[in-house]
Amino acid sequence: MNKIYFSALLVSFFLFSCTDPNTIGLEVQPASDKIILGNNNLNDFDVLTQSEDSIRTDKAITLILGEINDPVFGSNIGAFRTQILLTENNTDLGENPIVDSVILSYSYSGYYGELEEFSGLDLTQIQTDLHKDTVYYSNSYDLSVGSIDNIESFNLSDDSENPFIKIKLRNEFGQQIINLGSDILQDNESFLQEFKGLSILAQAENTMLYLNPNGTNSFLKIYYHNDSSDGDTLSLDFELGGDVARMNLFNQKNEYDLIQDQSNAYIQSMSGYKIKLSINNVDSIKSVLEDKVINRVSVVFKLKDGSQTEYSAHEKLVLVRINQDGDNVFLSDFTIGGDVYFGGNLENERYEFNITRYFFQLLNNESYTNDLYLLPAGAVVNSNRTIISREIDLEIYYSIL
Repeated sequence: MNKIYFSALLVSFFLFSCTDPNTIGLEVQPASDKIILGNNNLNDFDVLTQSEDSIRTDKAITLILGEINDPVFGSNIGAFRTQILLTENNTDLGENPIVDSVILSYSYSGYYGELEEFSGLDLTQIQTDLHKDTVYYSNSYDLSVGSIDNIESFNLSDDSENPFIKIKLRNEFGQQIINLGSDILQDNESFLQEFKGLSILAQAENTMLYLNPNGTNSFLKIYYHNDSSDGDTLSLDFELGGDVARMNLFNQKNEYDLIQDQSNAYIQSMSGYKIKLSINNVDSIKSVLEDKVINRVSVVFKLKDGSQTEYSAHEKLVLVRINQDGDNVFLSDFTIGGDVYFGGNLENERYEFNITRYFFQLLNNESYTNDLYLLPAGAVVNSNRTIISREIDLEIYYSIL
């Protein structure tokens, strides 16, 4: 297991605790003493890197499409499944409708890695029903390439205000839908019984696109003509956002070297990695703080130097506690104090959390476990990864009664 050790509690008290008003740190909290538990070779804390089995991805606001081959984190794949819904009921296709072209387009709100490194896309018609009110996870379906090549070409726009990816599908794909006929295309209930949706994935070296299904340029259009259109092109339009059932799919990560690494700890979105922090020697901490008032407790995680050279770290991390049933629970410092009070934003290459309420409960409430998880914020809608150094500090400010 990947463990990072911290200095002994009592040693920290002797080094940092005193009643001299000139003590370092008192300019931050007047009339208080300060204890810093820092890293050393003694086991006051355990820090473990763990792989995430799966995360919930239904009702995704952002669809992640791409692949990154990270030299540290390995392969990271983002794909998705989605319905397509008719924008109008009772479509009249006319006599002998023939497809002229099929365009699938998605607006994208950003990207991770390097843009324009897609080497291929794969689009497959799925055969399983999707439901808007069903819970789906990042591993609900396999990431598999279809046997039929439905994509003719694709390109990324360079529109800085409203960028999009435009995919030209083969006419045969559209003709298959047109051939369902007006009876099936009369409404979405009838249509979804025959056409369940799409599975889309990409082959890329270093690109992850953040697609916006509700964007201005997000649509599927089948252009066609019929015997009475006099050469004019008609279109059958489909909705990609709104009430469309959709989910992100991510590959399973289990890099042995990351989990076993004893020099750093690792966090990754898209069902990647999380950090488990266990506070040991709780009874010793409680004993030393007897007859003292805890004013503030914060935990500080620092980035490994140079870890953002190629890939940006998370702008925000989330700290939760693990209850006796093994479930993740928000800390009361967040639920009561709010986001600004709690912290967790990346500032000056570090993340700081105010855990005063949690720490008090840890010392006084037997139902509180000593285990915390450090998680990526927005793990479903971003591709970031973060490397945390072993320089993790727990800072305790207190006053003598």
